[in-house]
Parts: sequence; C-alpha cells; structure tokens
Amino acid sequence: MLKQVLYSSTANTDITMRDVLEIIRVSHNRNSKSGLTGGLLFLDGYFYQLLEGIPSDVDAAMQRIQRDWRHHDVHVRRQQRVTSPVFTDDWMALRSDAQIPTEVLQEYHYQPGMPAERYQADDLFAFLIACFENELHQQMVH
Repeated sequence: MLKQVLYSSTANTDITMRDVLEIIRVSHNRNSKSGLTGGLLFLDGYFYQLLEGIPSDVDAAMQRIQRDWRHHDVHVRRQQRVTSPVFTDDWMALRSDAQIPTEVLQEYHYQPGMPAERYQADDLFAFLIACFENELHQQMVH
C-alpha cells in the first residue's frame, strides 16, 4: 500500500521560478532514490502538490516540506492509502501559471490558494490532475 498526500501552501513573496526549478531538481534526485512520485503546481504564488510513495518516505518528505523556507501555511488537504500512484513515471512533475490551460482554470472555478472553505480536497485533487492531464495520459499510453 502506498500513501498519497495532497497539500497546498503559500509561496514566500520573494520566490522566483528559478527557486521552483531548484525544488524540482532536488526532488528528482531525492525521489528517484526513494521511489516517490508526484506533481507540483505553482500558480499565483501558491503551491499545490500531490506526493505518493511508501508511507515512511512520504512522511519524511512532508517533514522536509513543512520546514522549507520557500513557503508557509502548509495545509495537508488529503492523505490516503492507495494501491497505485497517479504519477507512475514522474519523480516530480511541474506545472506553472502559463502551462495551465484557461479552460481548466475556468472549469474548476480556480481561485488563488484554492481555499479549503470553498474547495473540498476532492475538488483540489481533480483540479491538480486536470492540470497534468496531457502528461498523465501519455504515461498511461506507454
């Protein structure tokens, strides 16, 4: 059984795209060693991440994420056990503002921060998956 964690957080105001790319670089290195997979959205100054893997490895990653200086207000929106990962071939996929189709933002009535009082965990999960839909579809084809 694998563990899947979905969280949202607020990026610090001085974060740059270079910082975000550094997150992905480090994540690829760490996650490839521990078998973690997932996707990271960086939109309008907020992070949304789905992280998947062996429970102890996900927990260790979440402890690092909670301490990371590049963001604050980390809110775990959902954690559950799953039998297979959504991101089967990605140590950590990335999508940012310009890469999200306008139709997806409109369909999910996107609001910066996807506030928990308006968006249930399942809504955020569906939104994140929709943002990566083309990539996930390609993984399924291969």
